[in-house]
Amino acid sequence: MAAPGSAEPLQVDVRGLSLEDRRSAIAHALEELRFGRRVVLVTDRDPKPTLTAFRQMHQGEMDSAITVLAADLFRTELQLRRPEQRLTLAEHLRADHARIDGLLTELQHFLRVGALAEADQHFAALDKALSRHMAAEEELLFPAIQRMTEAVARAVPGMLVEHGELRALLPDLAEALAKQDVLASEALLPQLRRSLARHHEDEEHLVYPITDWALSPDEQEALVKRLRGD
Repeated sequence: MAAPGSAEPLQVDVRGLSLEDRRSAIAHALEELRFGRRVVLVTDRDPKPTLTAFRQMHQGEMDSAITVLAADLFRTELQLRRPEQRLTLAEHLRADHARIDGLLTELQHFLRVGALAEADQHFAALDKALSRHMAAEEELLFPAIQRMTEAVARAVPGMLVEHGELRALLPDLAEALAKQDVLASEALLPQLRRSLARHHEDEEHLVYPITDWALSPDEQEALVKRLRGD
């Protein structure tokens, strides 16, 4: 397996995105940096404020190179100088949420600019990542949570209902994309984003805070491998 720094960089293009989508895409970029991946940020605004925030979060251990392509077009390459401290299981799960949100933002961008082939590719990646994430939780995380106290276990049925809601949205979006119906595809994205946001918030507040002591080290390792598709 190639070292993280030698992999293809993640291309994050935030031009023309709403403030919410821009923040989501940049959060996704930040999570990928934490895993040691190089990131190329393309923006129509001066990236220096964003870079300052990134450096503060990484204690200055980040290299960057800004290329000014035009008066309103900037290309910035980012990479951490050394891997950060090993992530906890909760941090891995939150990072996977950020990755899924980022894929949805990229899908929305490609639909907006009419790049349907790229939109299809990003939907396939989103579908795979979200399905893998939910399956890993249902098969490994939730059973461990249900072994805890009754009060903690009570959160699991609600999480499963939300998984069902998310799964129900994906076939409709797949069908709209297969028909190259951009309007129908774009109309489904806000509902998917709202459902994801609500679900992620519920998990990150109710479930993830106890994952690092609810699962054994072997169970944690197995869950992380499932998230990565190993």
